[in-house]
Amino acid sequence: MYICVCNAISERQVQDAIAQGATDLGDLQAQLGVATCCGRCADTAAEYLPGGRYAADVGAAAGGLLGPVEVTVLSRVAVRQVA
Repeated sequence: MYICVCNAISERQVQDAIAQGATDLGDLQAQLGVATCCGRCADTAAEYLPGGRYAADVGAAAGGLLGPVEVTVLSRVAVRQVA
């Protein structure tokens, strides 16, 4: 679900930012750009912050994000020079 339509910021992005340490609306604005255009999403985004209606959802969503993550990326890219 989109929290901020103007900036295409999803619920998951807000949850991730909070899980990584955002503690107030100013943090979300600085990290994601939430509520920096029309501002209609400010109240909804604030509900994900500690003490908000959806704060418990942030912990559940971030459960798999905390701790070390190992990623292996395999890619083959053909590079060709153009004269």
